[in-house]
Amino acid sequence: MTTAATLVSGPARVDPSPHALARRLQPGDVAIVDALDLDRSAAAALAERRPAAVVNARSCISGRLPTTGALALLEAGIPVVESAGTGVLAIRDGARVTVDGARVSGPGVEAPEGTRLTREDVEERVRAADEDLHVHVASFTVTALDLLNEDAGLLLDGVGLPELRLPIDGRPVVVVTERFAGADPVLARFARERRPVVIAIGEGADAARAAGLNPRIVLGDIEGVSEEALRRAAQVIVHDADGRDGGRARALAIGLTHDSCDANLASEDVALLAAHRAGASVVVVAGARDGLLDHVSDRSTAGAGALLSRLVASGSVVDAAVLPAVYRHRYSALTTWGALGLACAALALAAWGTPEGHDAIAGAWDWLAATVGGGR
Repeated sequence: MTTAATLVSGPARVDPSPHALARRLQPGDVAIVDALDLDRSAAAALAERRPAAVVNARSCISGRLPTTGALALLEAGIPVVESAGTGVLAIRDGARVTVDGARVSGPGVEAPEGTRLTREDVEERVRAADEDLHVHVASFTVTALDLLNEDAGLLLDGVGLPELRLPIDGRPVVVVTERFAGADPVLARFARERRPVVIAIGEGADAARAAGLNPRIVLGDIEGVSEEALRRAAQVIVHDADGRDGGRARALAIGLTHDSCDANLASEDVALLAAHRAGASVVVVAGARDGLLDHVSDRSTAGAGALLSRLVASGSVVDAAVLPAVYRHRYSALTTWGALGLACAALALAAWGTPEGHDAIAGAWDWLAATVGGGR
């Protein structure tokens, strides 16, 4: 018999990318994603939006790596169904669906029954995968060394990096990746006070604009970026490490002036290295990869490229997630003098209430009046 605890329903929100979905997810929605080995940063972005449930077309933890995304969702009290099959990705966005145990049902849904995860099951699978982690780290290291050997000119000397047309030297830069989850009050305050050059990666341009940031450079695959975000940018650099031409075709179709880049790195790493070589005082990455597992879990060379890029630019790179710990509000001169004036006024009023203070302030006032009057 189905209990209330195992049955939830709500509007379906569908996107293969958990990070992209998190930007438009609302409390009570049923999040449907396609993420093998769901990492903790993606899960945290989903959990923050308080969905009724998360349905993954693939396995949240395949056993290849000790990824803890599913565990983070379960700890937040969010039901998780994995291995629901690609059929769930065809569900119409906004259609009302029901998650009953491990089965997902709704209008036109023909999905096989997946697996309803429990904390005990996930913890056991994480422990088992953790025992083989050293093997994957060793393989990742070999991939990184091969990439460094093949692209040493790009990584170490900047050969093939795009030229950034805005003045960067000595200025802060914010790189907004496609994993950026949305509004960040500390990052927004940093942008207001420091006026950085914002470089948005692909569809991160629209996420940046929604969060109150103004992307002056858009870099990456622009096929899914709004035309308004592209038109407002001072420079658009079309880049796709996989060699697809969708971005270039989009730029030509709308008559957009653009530059191109063919560097064999992920777009966010191209932006990071380009800003670093252009002399940025600091590069803040909004939507950065989350630790070693996030790098190792990428089966392509992208994870290795990201780690190598971070090492090259390590002296100037900081994650937006740590801004609250390292960035302090910058007060204007007007605010400082205003606060000082109010403090002096408060002290004067307090002193005026005592006989000694009253006599001292009256005497000072008489002296000032005599001095000013005598100078005329």
